Parts: sequence; structure tokens; C-alpha cells
Amino acid sequence: MELSHKKIIFASDYYKGKINETNKLIRVSTRNIDILTGIDLIGNIKRLFKTPAQMPGCLFLLCIRGNCSITIHLSKYELKKNSIAIIFPHQFVQVMEESNDCRFIFVGFSKKLIQSPPLFSRMIEYTPSIFEEPVIELRPEVAEIFYEYFKVLTKAMRLPNSFIKDEQADLICSQLIMGLGNIYKQGESNERPRYNRNQEIVKELVRVVIENYRSERNISFYAEKMHLSPQHLSTTIKKTTGKTLTDIISTFVIRDAQAKLRSTELTIQEIAYSLNFPDISFFGKYFKRYTGMSPKQYRNME
Repeated sequence: MELSHKKIIFASDYYKGKINETNKLIRVSTRNIDILTGIDLIGNIKRLFKTPAQMPGCLFLLCIRGNCSITIHLSKYELKKNSIAIIFPHQFVQVMEESNDCRFIFVGFSKKLIQSPPLFSRMIEYTPSIFEEPVIELRPEVAEIFYEYFKVLTKAMRLPNSFIKDEQADLICSQLIMGLGNIYKQGESNERPRYNRNQEIVKELVRVVIENYRSERNISFYAEKMHLSPQHLSTTIKKTTGKTLTDIISTFVIRDAQAKLRSTELTIQEIAYSLNFPDISFFGKYFKRYTGMSPKQYRNME
């Protein structure tokens, strides 16, 4: 894969310039942009995801050089040349150890687009497999096709009057999802890992927590959802992950709160209500218990 000498950081003008904090990515996603593309040649992806952040849209991240470790919702994966990561809205992601030459090309889509009924109906067949295995290693010739496609999209998006309009983003996302879905079906990716029963429970728990953590923090709720006793679920999670069930739920809640505090203009009271806290006082105590500071202190932190 030959890389252009031109340092394309991000395709949208709103992404241009030095971006050092994840919250700026989240802030971008709130704008009315359904598709964003780019080639990262100077390591901005690494800086954006140096700390855990919740993905505001859907990101297809193709590694074109080097390697890194990436955590997607509590599970750690190795991303190397010709590997692609698919990260869905609300999933937490962090880029961890990586080689100095690690570089990516990416295509991202807004949450609004991903959750639209037409696209959702086309994706539903493939999303369980992708959610289960969000990082796959492509054969070099297959990776080359994705690379060239991403590169064409990036060039097209940089044109003054791009012929890729928001209404066409639906089709592009569908093509990517179905293309990768067929790779899963045809066995193009490496053999999937086999999980034991306890690991399956952890995977299912993460899925259920993603869907419900904004409104539910009660262990009994999650146990009932998974048709397990609260004691069995708690014991299994602790044994398998080393974390308590409460710790896992609170991780999602706190990271969501942190993202909103740093990347939105919502008041602290509005953030508290969005996460189903009865009042700002209860939210403040909960936040401080896990971060060591008040929501206001976190928001004002440099």
C-alpha cells in the first residue's frame, strides 16, 4: 500500500488541525455529518483514543502499517497491518500499546445514519458476528481492496463540491457492512476464538449493559435480563474479569458522564438526568466515588 506524501489528517474541515483529546472527536460527531473519511499519517488516532472514549458513531478502522493493542468494550485485541476494526456507536474504545509506525485509514458514519430503519434492516444479519469479533485480519489482497476504496472515498470527500452526499452514505455503509459480513460467512477471517460458558456470559453482559446502563444500575435487573441469579452472575463476572458487576456498570456510566462533561454544553443537572440519577447531588457523589473529583472539577480540568 503506497501512502500519499500529502498528510491527510481528516477529510472534514471540522476535523482539521491538531486534535489532542478524545472529546473533540465526540464533539465533531454531534454535527450534521453522516460520513467522514481520512488517512491518519501523523498518529492522531492514537492521541484521540489514548484514554477510553465512547464511540459517537460507527468507525471502520483499517491498519495500514505497524501494529497496536486496542480495547473495545473491555476486550483487548491486536490490530496489525491488514487488520480492520469495526466499532459501533456507544462502544468504548482505547488504543493502547503500539509501534511508532502504526497508521490507519478510516471511514466513519453518524449514529443517526447507523440507526436509520433502512440501514438497520440491512445490517441486522451481520451485526451479531461483527459485535462478537470486532477486529478481523484480512488477506492482503482483500485488505488492498478496502484500502483503495477508503482512499477513493477520502479523495472524493476532499473535493470542494463533493459528489458524495449524505444520502449516499447509507449505500456506502451498507456496502462495507455486507462486504465484511460476507468475509465472516465465507471464513476469510481468522478462525474465531472459542469462548467457554463464563466468557460467553461476560460477552452477553457487556451487550446488555451497553443497551441499558443509562437507565439501569441494579444488578438484579441485569441478572433477570440474562436469566441468571444475581449471585451466579456476580460470581461469574468477578471470577472471569477480576471486576465486580457494579464496577463494570459504573465504568460505562462514568465514561458516558465524562464524555458529556468534556464535550457537550449540557448542564451537570441535565447530564445527571440523562443517566437516570434522581438529582444532581446523588450524581455528584456517585461521580466522585469513582473519579475522586466532582463533575464540576472534571469539567474545568485542563
